[in-house]
Amino acid sequence: MEVPTDPSRPPSLRSAPAHELPPPTELPDPADLPADPDLPDPFETFGGEAVERRADWLARRAEILDLFRRYVYGYAPDPPEIETAAERTPGVLDGAATLTEVTISFPDLPADAPSITMALFLPANADPNADTDTDGDSPAETGVPVVLGLNRAGNQVTVADDAVTILGDAPRGARQEFWCVDRILDRGYGFATYFCGELAPDSEDVGGATAGGGSTAGIHATYDAAALPGPPGSEWGTIAAWAWGLHRCVDVLRAVEGVRAHQIAVLGHSRRGKAAVWAGATDERIALVVPHQSGTGGVTLSRANDQESVADITGAFPHWFADDFDAFAGREAHLPVDQHLLVACVAPRPLLDTEGSLDFWANPDLAHESLRAAAPVWTFLDADGMVGDGLLAGDDEISRATAGDLCQYRRDTEHTLNRGYWDAILDFADAHFE
Repeated sequence: MEVPTDPSRPPSLRSAPAHELPPPTELPDPADLPADPDLPDPFETFGGEAVERRADWLARRAEILDLFRRYVYGYAPDPPEIETAAERTPGVLDGAATLTEVTISFPDLPADAPSITMALFLPANADPNADTDTDGDSPAETGVPVVLGLNRAGNQVTVADDAVTILGDAPRGARQEFWCVDRILDRGYGFATYFCGELAPDSEDVGGATAGGGSTAGIHATYDAAALPGPPGSEWGTIAAWAWGLHRCVDVLRAVEGVRAHQIAVLGHSRRGKAAVWAGATDERIALVVPHQSGTGGVTLSRANDQESVADITGAFPHWFADDFDAFAGREAHLPVDQHLLVACVAPRPLLDTEGSLDFWANPDLAHESLRAAAPVWTFLDADGMVGDGLLAGDDEISRATAGDLCQYRRDTEHTLNRGYWDAILDFADAHFE
């Protein structure tokens, strides 16, 4: 079956992919960039001009994203045409949800190009084909917001239900206490997910590490590196590929009946948190961004990072980034960007950075500094921005009054995700999706 789409939505909401990217700007080689130990100013362009008006910021934002593509994540290809096939299973999770598994394929790419299998769980009363006894406007009539999460081991790990197709080797429900899909549904949200390894394996055989000679697996092997935007050394790495996959899921979610197209949140953990913030910064259709313990290359600053440095991350995981990112190993001051500028590109949309106070490698303190350095952009755009020091923890109340649009939330954990985090995330979403 095809994905159940809402015919009342205009074609731009039903099927249009993310807008095509502008051509890359010609930028210096990494070796030719000057050093500056201070964080780059959001309100000063690469050429030294001041940002004074909203139109100036829009141009600066486009410039910032181009700088990140050139030197950090790499240039992804333009969005392709997509085709979908779906299988709908009502009554999963003991009747709490309807599962729709959507296969997203790319007819204009070679036949061996990978597809994306997105699992979408909607609360049973949000299923437009189900009966509901709700008085007035039911969720089936208005739709529900959806959290789109990037998983690392297969869609089946998120729930213990036989209806979910197994991808990879992990058993069903292996990470259900990590994803807490039951809690998400109970709070009136849908949950969508795809397995990052189905699109781009997390391996040095793919992505930026081998871009100069062509990649060998996943979506990278589908595209000739020489045909991608940007100069050699700036081809997309694995993080950019995973973010590209999130964008393709957004393409589909915006057309599905029962989903509020304007209330899609994106979440990822650790390396997938890096992909989530890159996806959110580069796609304004994403209404709320939750990078969870994303660390270096995510929300955490690269300059003065005494935990995972650029040398550490590019040495261990070169395939995550454009090849040229490792030119800044030990030379972080030469970067014309830092991660606060990526955070700023989400503005004025809300962003919740969730961290573990014992997750030292992710460096939550430096992630908090990143948020504080980005906060003036929300103010400049007349958004709520940051409240106080922008830091909440534990059982602190999370509302618009306490969290604003930009906040870090901490729990006393190491590198994990659990129900306590989900309650905070959903409280933040409630405050912005009311």
